[in-house]
Amino acid sequence: MKSPNEKPHYLGHRQRLLERFTSHPEYMSDYELIEMLLFYVFRRRDTKPLAKTLLRCFKSVRGIILADLADLRKIDGCGKSSIGLITLMREIFSRTLWEKIIESKTIMSISQIIEYYRNVLGHLKKEQFRIMFLNNKNKLISEDLMQEGTINNTAIYPREIIQKALEYGAGAIIMIHNHPSGDPKPSRQDIIMTKIVQEIGQKLDIILLDHVIIGKNGTISFKELGIIL
Repeated sequence: MKSPNEKPHYLGHRQRLLERFTSHPEYMSDYELIEMLLFYVFRRRDTKPLAKTLLRCFKSVRGIILADLADLRKIDGCGKSSIGLITLMREIFSRTLWEKIIESKTIMSISQIIEYYRNVLGHLKKEQFRIMFLNNKNKLISEDLMQEGTINNTAIYPREIIQKALEYGAGAIIMIHNHPSGDPKPSRQDIIMTKIVQEIGQKLDIILLDHVIIGKNGTISFKELGIIL
């Protein structure tokens, strides 16, 4: 039987984790990082079991941060406070990546853009079509959500894209959309629409730099595939 003055075993464990993290955060395992994150939700509870469950279900720290809210709710012990904290981490991470993009003098790396949109679009259940409008020096002018569709369909019209580019005085655009199915493979409609946008843009000196498709199972760059020349 526990003594009335005996402290729960996890309190000493928490202190040891915090000391290790302060000294050498790079040596912490993934589940320990999630365990520590959950300290701020569960003040009087051992958070290791939930941390390990989350990692088992979502495979990685990134997988947890980007997990769909409906999937998080299915996890026993993962309530509103836990989900709120995970969502907060996702938003902070996304804004940090976005700040890197907008602070760049020019957008040179498509990998930087893919990293950002994987966090923004990779977990969504509905398809979104977004466009980055750039000036002639590839500096970001604006990023617009052009359309949000059903689970597998977004109606985007090439002339609307070019019209918006003309309104901004853009010299280049990058198109991005997600496939909620998880498979980033472009559909026939995706390819046809991309080629039409490129063709119209060329006549008006608006360059289509790339079209990126984001899926849970990977990403596709039309430039790398050779669809955009």
